[in-house]
Amino acid sequence: MKTQPLNKNIVGLGANSFFTDFSTEMILPLLPIFLERFLHATKTQIGLIEGAAELSVALLIALSGFYSDRLGKRKGIVVFGYGLSNLIKPLAFFAQSAGMVAMIRIGDRLAKGIRVAPRDALISASTPAGSSGFVFGFHKMMDGAGALAGALATFALLWALGESEETFRTIFALSLIPGVIAMVILIGVVRDAPFEPAAIRRFRPSALPAPFYRLVAFQTLFSLFAMNYSFMILKAGDNGMALFMIPLAYALYNLAQAFFAIPIGRLADRFGKAALLSAVYLAFGLGALAMVSGSVGGAWLGFGIYGFFAGGFNALAKAIISDTAPQQLKATAYGVYYTAVGFATLASLAVAGWLWDRFGSETPFWIAGGAGILLAAALYGARQRFAHL
Repeated sequence: MKTQPLNKNIVGLGANSFFTDFSTEMILPLLPIFLERFLHATKTQIGLIEGAAELSVALLIALSGFYSDRLGKRKGIVVFGYGLSNLIKPLAFFAQSAGMVAMIRIGDRLAKGIRVAPRDALISASTPAGSSGFVFGFHKMMDGAGALAGALATFALLWALGESEETFRTIFALSLIPGVIAMVILIGVVRDAPFEPAAIRRFRPSALPAPFYRLVAFQTLFSLFAMNYSFMILKAGDNGMALFMIPLAYALYNLAQAFFAIPIGRLADRFGKAALLSAVYLAFGLGALAMVSGSVGGAWLGFGIYGFFAGGFNALAKAIISDTAPQQLKATAYGVYYTAVGFATLASLAVAGWLWDRFGSETPFWIAGGAGILLAAALYGARQRFAHL
């Protein structure tokens, strides 16, 4: 009899992610606009803030993952990371400068870095054999659904209260409520999955298999050209989209992410994760090129396609790591992966912001779109090296 993949831990961690992302996505679609309109930040500054935030995630993921594997427990670290994040984010209410926003974003991302690797390892430990694609797709779906709810709440509040700085700050403060709900679920529902800690005290690269490093190489190279949500939001405004509509477009992105996450995971379990990951790369490239049109319609299309990309990018990578890394080194493997991607993301966002300020908004999107399509073809051609995945 086939084991039911959705057990109490998987559902509890999914619900926690739903409410955490609800809280986060009340803030994120507004933050680049808040920085540009009310705090007068340049695109280069916004890119550096986002890049530094993503690198902060990566570095803490590596450390917390390694420590989690040495400790033999996961939940305590996960609770601390989620709790810190849900307390820090609403402090955007008090931000008076781009530097203050940078501190809040980096603090939030540091908290995420603490929790991600042990959380993913806890999900992996709770996942029945042969269903990792579905389970990580389910978790990504819950992320996306929470993000959709948060973006819709932000749209409704902007519609009702107006587009003033006071409204932005009110929304930042209200994000505390779903964050508290997330913590109640995490503490009350999720159970740890203790294991015998790894005997080694120093990480040896040879302890992780070749398919893992192939994944890291492709994901790192792709991340050197990819851009995150902040530039999509700013480009939508540059294309002429009304400010109060941007959270709704961001909601479309999250709807697509939630809708496609499980189908992508199921198809990956059936046809191969590397093949599906190449399709995700292609989607990103097409979404970036749609934004180049300069039209509001192109921006809407770009957000929708970008949602498909987001539904599979990290979920498929985490599923591949779940399938390849030894049980005692799973959190360490997630840490290595996120560290490599984090450094690449810092470089990508900093350069994208500089290109925008120097050459205009289309340039970074042309580069990202072309690179996404080329890397999709390269990964599809190399898919046989991931054939057993």
